[in-house]
Amino acid sequence: MSGSLLIWAVLAVTTFWSVGVYNRLMRMRARAGGALGSVEKYMNQCTDLVQGHMATLGVPPRTNDVDPEVERQTTERTQLLACLADLDSALKEVRGAPLSRQPLFRLGVAFDALQQVWSGLCDLPDDHASALIPEAMRIQWDTTTQKVQTARGGLNQILSLYNEAIEQFPARLVAGVARFEPAGHL
Repeated sequence: MSGSLLIWAVLAVTTFWSVGVYNRLMRMRARAGGALGSVEKYMNQCTDLVQGHMATLGVPPRTNDVDPEVERQTTERTQLLACLADLDSALKEVRGAPLSRQPLFRLGVAFDALQQVWSGLCDLPDDHASALIPEAMRIQWDTTTQKVQTARGGLNQILSLYNEAIEQFPARLVAGVARFEPAGHL
């Protein structure tokens, strides 16, 4: 009788421990989802900001004489719109697979590309840039992208802790059985 009692006690302790590990990993996963929501919120604010102001910019009138600066502005705007579309697509992909490596990587690349094209527009000569991107918009952009970077750093920290947790032994056993996959980084 004492042998079966010992087996039941070991089984109960193992079960409760496994449930505790599983719950801890699920809490970490939920925390990462919340952090990803913050990143998405700020990225959407960037997108809304650019789309709102792109509508007011209009396209410079074409003339027979091709002005290289006008051509550059048109190219930069086209690239900016393409980056917005890529970012939107990457955000949708991340929503479908929130912690997967490839969608998170793609989202990071899409946002970095948007920032690079935006910087190109801001670097236009003063006489063109002042009409193209108002100072208030630049300040709003800088504030919002700083929030994105802060949220992105927090998310990456949470994802690193999550990855460490699923790799620790003996939690790795529960993670394997429950099919917890390592998360990517943004």
